[in-house]
Amino acid sequence: MHCCRRLSVTVLLFVLMSLCGCGARQKTIIFSENLDKTAVTIDGTAYPLRELAFYVAYEEKVIQEQALVYDSDNPKAYWNTHINGNFVRIRARNEAMEQAVHDIIFYNMAQQLGMELSEDEEAYARLMATDFWMDLGEEGQNRLGITEEELSDSVHRMAIAQKYQQLHAAMNDATEESFDCSGENYKKMLEEEHEYKVKDSIWKGIQMGTVTLDN
Repeated sequence: MHCCRRLSVTVLLFVLMSLCGCGARQKTIIFSENLDKTAVTIDGTAYPLRELAFYVAYEEKVIQEQALVYDSDNPKAYWNTHINGNFVRIRARNEAMEQAVHDIIFYNMAQQLGMELSEDEEAYARLMATDFWMDLGEEGQNRLGITEEELSDSVHRMAIAQKYQQLHAAMNDATEESFDCSGENYKKMLEEEHEYKVKDSIWKGIQMGTVTLDN
């Protein structure tokens, strides 16, 4: 009798744990249908998914190139690989967010100084944006969901962020690399001077490798 009771409790706990596990599993979202949902809040300002679209597409492009080298017949295999304690898909998503936060912060700092691009810098940014948009192809463009103009604006802001990063590093007698995403000076600045919070219900619902690609 007691054994049966213990067995019943064990089975009940197993069922409850299974249900909790199912409930905790993140629901995959369709990127293009959630563009206006907040993805991250930085220093009190909410940024929708559409403003991070370029970074998602760029990270997918970089990883897909690696995936084709890994297995040209089945690039999906690389996206699902576990490397250095994390799946490639998750690492790519994290890196897209980290770069976006980095550039938004530096762009906002540049705006406070009224920094803009020179004519040559502007022309180069436009060319880069056009090339990237064309590389996405019609299917990738549709899956991403933003317009060419929106992507071009993102590249423009990224270029200004990079330009200000150079100035900021020089003003602080530091290397430009130290203010990259993984740089110690940037990490310190991020921790001491800025606040950001990722909206997990949206961001973790993105399955990298399937936004502009078919993996």
